[in-house]
Amino acid sequence: MSDLKTHFNETSKHYDNLVKKTIPKYDEMIEALVNSIPEKENLRILDLGCGTGNISLQVLERFPDAKITCLDISDKMIEVAKEKLAGYENIEFVLGDFTIVDIIDDYDAIISSLALHHIRDENDKRQMYQYIYDSLKQDGVFYNADVMEANSKYNSKLNERIADKYMAENQLTVEDMKDHKKKREHNDHPITITDHLRLLEDVGFKEIDVIWKYYSNAVYGGTRKE
Repeated sequence: MSDLKTHFNETSKHYDNLVKKTIPKYDEMIEALVNSIPEKENLRILDLGCGTGNISLQVLERFPDAKITCLDISDKMIEVAKEKLAGYENIEFVLGDFTIVDIIDDYDAIISSLALHHIRDENDKRQMYQYIYDSLKQDGVFYNADVMEANSKYNSKLNERIADKYMAENQLTVEDMKDHKKKREHNDHPITITDHLRLLEDVGFKEIDVIWKYYSNAVYGGTRKE
């Protein structure tokens, strides 16, 4: 994942602006992700691939007493997150590659946004879900907000058309859009939402659900129950 570290270090300062201009209904997606966390006292939460801290900030606005671990591969992203979350003391920042860092702990919730699609191989994605499952308390939840591969050629073209229209409305030039797509083709390895749900079931998750979806982006997850 070293290429990703370089990529995110280079984009850390303008990442927030970029994501708002390239992902339709981004705020709505993140709101759905934060709402997926059940109400509970003394919450322990892992933000997997925390980026610039957008999600953790909204989690703390909803659960100000929650203890959050922010894990990311990019030291520059974590620097931005630390600035953004400077008003909170109940945060631990961990620099590391979530595909090799031992994350096993007892969390009430593990959340992730626009990170897990960088895992290349489906078996590696399944192993990541197993790590996540093993790191949750009984009745703990995992939810992910991420980009999905379409289930058909038509839907793939439809998703691209919707994304292009949105980026054009946000004043991205044709060259900007080409550059964005090129980087996504190099760095992104999405699979279909049905494949994600199957993998979650494979490792033992229950109460699996899709709680939000808009064309190529979705929020989905499940609960550890034994």
